[in-house]
Amino acid sequence: MNKIDELRFIRVFTPDHVPRYLVEQVRDRDYSVEDFFKYHQINCLAQSDKELKLNPFSHLYVLADKENMIKGVLWFSIDPLSKDILIQTFSVDKEYWGKGLAVKKLSEHIKKIRKKANLNKIYWVSNYPKHSERYGFKRSKAVLMEYDPKKQDIGDNNG
Repeated sequence: MNKIDELRFIRVFTPDHVPRYLVEQVRDRDYSVEDFFKYHQINCLAQSDKELKLNPFSHLYVLADKENMIKGVLWFSIDPLSKDILIQTFSVDKEYWGKGLAVKKLSEHIKKIRKKANLNKIYWVSNYPKHSERYGFKRSKAVLMEYDPKKQDIGDNNG
């Protein structure tokens, strides 16, 4: 049995369970660690008919070992109109890196959720597409475009 197989996904209702270093090690993130925790403090739960429930559109999971030590974090959102999943953040402790086993575990988990909830596509914005392609993800026909006002002005064709 691989070490990663001993971990289990647990949905959480607060980001308090997520170790800070798991968010800090996310490469190329466009948000601060503090903003990650503030966002999830507000968005893990949703008000519905006088009671708080888990937000059906924003999902935060941790990966826990047998001793309930948190070794990973997964955040994805669901678009209620298209019924698609967008994986926002996935991070695991470095002891589980290597051989792509963490991505395989993520892929299996997210596919089960998609099937159980009768959702459509799963999207994952990645800076390492070749790595993700090994685990059932493919390059989308749509291309993600980016406008960065720090690097160019609207209408500036020079770059």
